[in-house]
Amino acid sequence: MKIKDSEKVEKRIIRFRTIGDATCTGALDSIANSLEDIIREVAATRVTERGGRADDKRSEAAMEDRKIEGYF
Repeated sequence: MKIKDSEKVEKRIIRFRTIGDATCTGALDSIANSLEDIIREVAATRVTERGGRADDKRSEAAMEDRKIEGYF
């Protein structure tokens, strides 16, 4: 990934809720370090698994567009 001049690099502890490309799969701040911690974190969250994905914020049809492009 190339960092733009306007972007700031930060070190954070994160976790991805899905497998996918880091550029479109939303990362969550997370200090969970065990399966039990992850389960508790997911149970308590109010953001859906797809809620953090940048791709879905581009357009309502982003997922359908990806299917047409052969992404799946």
